Amino acid sequence: LQVVSAMTSDDRLIRRAIELYDFSRREDGMVGMNFPTYLTQDSATYTLIWPLMFRDYVMWHDNVPWLKARMPGLRATLHGLELYENGDGLLDQLPGWSFMDWVPSFWDGVAPDGYGLSALNNLFYVHALQSAAVAETAVGNDDLARYWRKKADRVAAKVIELFWSTERGMMADTLKKDTFSEHAQCLALLAGILPPDKEAQAFQGLITAPELARATVYFSHYLFDTYTRFGRTDLTLKRMDLWRDYVKNGMCTPLESPGDARSDCHAWGSHPIYHLHAGVAGVTPSEPGFKSVRVAPQPGGLKKITSKTPHPKGFVGLDLHFDDDKVQGTVMLPEGVRRVCLAEDAP
Repeated sequence: LQVVSAMTSDDRLIRRAIELYDFSRREDGMVGMNFPTYLTQDSATYTLIWPLMFRDYVMWHDNVPWLKARMPGLRATLHGLELYENGDGLLDQLPGWSFMDWVPSFWDGVAPDGYGLSALNNLFYVHALQSAAVAETAVGNDDLARYWRKKADRVAAKVIELFWSTERGMMADTLKKDTFSEHAQCLALLAGILPPDKEAQAFQGLITAPELARATVYFSHYLFDTYTRFGRTDLTLKRMDLWRDYVKNGMCTPLESPGDARSDCHAWGSHPIYHLHAGVAGVTPSEPGFKSVRVAPQPGGLKKITSKTPHPKGFVGLDLHFDDDKVQGTVMLPEGVRRVCLAEDAP
């Protein structure tokens, strides 16, 4: 969704994708990993990604009547996932393939304890619940928004209680706190659930701890989002060496995983397009429906940024030149966009 949003303001393909997830949804709320098909492939972690698309749609696009029609399906999915909550309110013993990322140390792409009680699975659950709250607010269902938000807060508090390692200053992957990953740090940091001291520790661990399981192609999306949030797009640009190697090797589409991938045309690996707009150029919605825009470029060592980011009313254009801590250039906004922020603390 975010890649398409960074390429065009036409939301038809995005709406169709969200609809297809909904059409594949079964009575237990699970959405299909492939659809249409005569076979089913279940994955609760794949299902958890669907609600995240709603939050992205709310921020980047503004078709509220269409969104209302999809909300019953979203609610059914989240209520279906509630059936897999244990006594602490955490997801446990999820059905199907709990895929997370093609990390070599993850068995078949599943994070440690991914078929049991996993920090990563439950951090994704927090994101899904937060996203549902954003979508409910957008369609005017404030009571349901409060319900999902309170549940997200409860799950988040329990995840921190059970998986935070005081010794390491990071989120562990397992209850034993014997494995750690970029994935757990990113999901916790992006959810905004850690108090300031733990947040600082987790980000420091993310960028310095040598033994973390490293994100590969797909999950690097969340890694790059985390780098952007903490003002370190220089790290994003460096980790894009993987995609530079694709070009060197004659690839014109991204692989599913590093090395001998089973798919050499995997759409979810195209997210650097989005991060160049939202991270490096720093153009993002500052309120639902892209009614106002935030421009907070992070050149990451680049001397020039020229970009044209789609907006429902046109384009947000940047032509900026950087010299140490100084910037000169122009920012062009569509007619009717209310304001622009050039820094985190700008008025």
